[in-house]
This record gives sequence, C-alpha cells and structure tokens, in this order.
Amino acid sequence: MARELPPQEVPVATWTYRLVRWIFGTVLAIFFQEIDVVGKENVPASGPVIFVGNHPNQFVDGMMMFSQSPRDIFMLIAASSVKNYALEGFFAKLQKAVPVYRREDSAFSGEGAVRFEASGEETWKAMMEKGAPSFANQGIKVGDQLSIPLDNPVTVDDENYFKDVRVTISDINSDGVAQVSVCTEYHAVSSLVELDGMTSKFKVFPKLDQSKAYEAIFSVLARGDCIGVFPEGGSSDWTQLRKLKVGVAYIALSLKKKYRGLPVTIIPCGLNYISGHRFRSKSLIEFGSPLVISSLLVDRFISGDKSAVELLTDQINTKLHDVTLNIPPCISGMLNISPFESREIIATARRLYQPPTVQLPVEKYLELNRRLANGFSKISDEPKVEKLLGDIREYNIDLQKLYLTDRQLENSPKNWKVAFWGMWNLCKQVIVLLPFIFALPGFLLHLPIAMITKWKALSVASRQAARSEVKIEGRDVIASTKVCLQCYLDYVLANIHRLPLDL
Repeated sequence: MARELPPQEVPVATWTYRLVRWIFGTVLAIFFQEIDVVGKENVPASGPVIFVGNHPNQFVDGMMMFSQSPRDIFMLIAASSVKNYALEGFFAKLQKAVPVYRREDSAFSGEGAVRFEASGEETWKAMMEKGAPSFANQGIKVGDQLSIPLDNPVTVDDENYFKDVRVTISDINSDGVAQVSVCTEYHAVSSLVELDGMTSKFKVFPKLDQSKAYEAIFSVLARGDCIGVFPEGGSSDWTQLRKLKVGVAYIALSLKKKYRGLPVTIIPCGLNYISGHRFRSKSLIEFGSPLVISSLLVDRFISGDKSAVELLTDQINTKLHDVTLNIPPCISGMLNISPFESREIIATARRLYQPPTVQLPVEKYLELNRRLANGFSKISDEPKVEKLLGDIREYNIDLQKLYLTDRQLENSPKNWKVAFWGMWNLCKQVIVLLPFIFALPGFLLHLPIAMITKWKALSVASRQAARSEVKIEGRDVIASTKVCLQCYLDYVLANIHRLPLDL
C-alpha cells in the first residue's frame, strides 16, 4: 500500500512568478559570460508542453530552463530540496514549482538481513533471517523496493553501473514471506545478479502515492500550460546522460489517457556548459525537435501494456542525446583518464579540426564535438585512434605547462616576430589592468566573499561526491552553491556597510 502524501496546490503564474523569472535571468546573466539559446522555433506557441532536460548543474539547471524558455514553465522539484535548502525552497514556492516526493527521500535501512530463494522464472521469495523483525513490523509493504548492496558493481550495456540491485515486493503472505522481482524501471533488465541463496543487509525505498502531484500536473497541462522536469532524477557531473526515470513518460501517457483529444508535446532541452561550475563561463540551451506521442503508444498504455512507458522513455532518451554532448566511456577508458579530461580532448580535437578562418555559432561547435565523440567511439578499436587521442592529450598538457591555450598558439606569429608579439601581448595585459586600480577598493571588499564562496563550494562538492553514487567530483553542485552563498554573503556585506550610516 502506497504512503499518502500532503495535498498539492495547482500552480498559477502570479506576480511573484514573474519576479522570480526576472531575478533568475539577471543572476544567470551575471554568473555566465554568455548564454546562447537556440531552437526556440521548435517550441509550440500554445498548447501543453513537457520540457525535459539533462541535469548537470543542480539548481542552476532549473533556473536556466525556467528563465530562458520562450513559454512559462512550472518546474517539478524534489520536495526534499524545498525542505532542506532554505533559499532554494523559498524561491521554489515563489515560482510555484510543484514539489515531487521521491522514494529516495523516504528511504530507510532495514533491520536484520533478508534471504532470497528462487520461486519461479525471474521471481524470488524474500524472508527475514531468524531473530529479525518481520516485514510488517518494519513497516514494509507491497509495492516497496528493497535495495541490496553489491560487493562489485554490475554494468548493463557497458553504460549503466549499479552498486545495488533493487527488487520490488509484489506480495507478502501471512507467514511474512514476500514475492519479489528485479525492478526493471531501475535496472532496465529483469535479471541483474543471481539472488538465489543470497543473504544481505538491505535498504527500503517505500512506495509513495503520487496521485495528488499528478493531479496538480495534469491540471497545469490540461489548461494548455507547460511543465519542466529532469528525468535523470538528481543532478550529477557525469559526462553522459544517465538512465532516465519513467515518470515523465508515465505522466505524458496518463494525461493522454485522461484527455484523449489533448495534443501533448514533449520538447527536449539540452543544457550544455563549458566549465559550467566556474564564474563567467559559457552555456548553451538547445530546444530540440518536438516529440509527439503516437496514438499507438497511447492505446497500448490504455490496454495495460507497461512496455509503452518504457518505449516512450527510450524515445525521450534519444531526443535528449540529440541536444546534449555525451562522452562515451570507451574514450576515457582507452587512455585511462577521467571523463572530464576526455571531454577536454574532444573539444581540442574539434578546435584543431576546424580551420582558423571558419567562425561557427555555438550550437555548431556543440554539434561538431558530438560528432567527433560518436565517431571516435565507433572506431575506438583502431590503434591510430588511441595514438591520435594520446597525442592530443600530450598537446593539452604541454599547453598547460606554458600557460597557453591552443587559440593563442594558433594566432601567434611563426617567425622572428615572436619575441615582439610576446612583448606586445604583455603590454596589452598591463593596459587592460590599469582601470583595475580604480576598482581596487571594491575588489578588496568583496575578495573575502569570493574566497569563502569558492572554499565552501569545493567543500560541498567533495562531501556530495563522497556520499553519492552518481557523482564523480561533485562539480554539478559547485555553481549552485556559489550562486546561493554569494546571495547570502552579499546581503550580509551590504548590511555591514550600512551600519556606519545608521549609527
């Protein structure tokens, strides 16, 4: 039985909604040096739209989609974020975001150990070990999921890695024995490891009654408005899309089931950042071609075919791949380097490939990077590909040692004028720094804030990466921490400066 959740308010755009949208746009314009938005023509001018985006930059992603979309959007946000983050929760309420309760936020560790025995094809019996409280006494019910930790991570299709196996309880008999099966929504396969005879500690992810949230979402879409959601779930700094959750597809198909004549459009929103965790970096938002739900999928869903949800999720995944840069793991594995370094190698390969006289818009840069990454992954078995990427890596390392970029190297003279060119560049740097003298007092006043913000952001990233299974270095939380902490500290600093005037 699902746990009942608090009632949901149907969001409506008010003056606070407009205010927050303006504030977010202003803050992002300050944090980012450049924000390019392409593909606005793909967004329908009217009618219900579900915007789906990748999630590489925590709260900044929501701010970006919310403020840069050509249509008003009501964002879905994890209820735990509203509860645990004061500033973010405050603005989420002002922008009328719809809180969504996740299994992960209500998870708890089970008491004792659970033992599995095969009971049929891809089904198992689960029973508590002797002396441990029963499922009922621990508040475990039908529909809940049990997470069993794995000693060695298991990979599916060389893309998704799992440190646990999730099973869903379909029945609990009077003797306290549960029938379970592998959760295909989580793993995308019906059998991940051999559970027969396994005894293990476990964690419980309770089933939640999402009907109230769904009704609020349906009301927004039925009146012709838009919602925004990140189907990966939580944010992460992975260099490729993670497995999408099926919630978005379920919402879209359920809406079509309830309102058969309603034209629902799904728009992929690619959020792409160039060092997006750094101040004054660059970003690109790409709204991809619309995905219209086929009537065949709707009919299959109405008839009770659960595979319709998974098929629509796969279609959304394909659309998102078309507007995001995904670095295949085989590239970093080939050179035994981090995913971040492999992304830099792809970017350098694109710059070396592109003729110096050709200037391309930002979306074309992303498209070239995407094609190079896909091309290298398809011929990764070729020795010359490994050598080429290795040479590019050495080239990047040499440039870092010289404190140069490949663009500077490309534009530098190649003859006896090199020394004069270097001196002239040095003089230009000095000239540019001269106005800095007039800004020195303000710089010194805000320097402590910048130092505290950077230290705190790196500290938060380190902690998040240590306790998360979907983060590498925690870079996805750095920009959000910087923005939020900067707002707090600037407010405090402004009030400190006012004290002498008030006295």
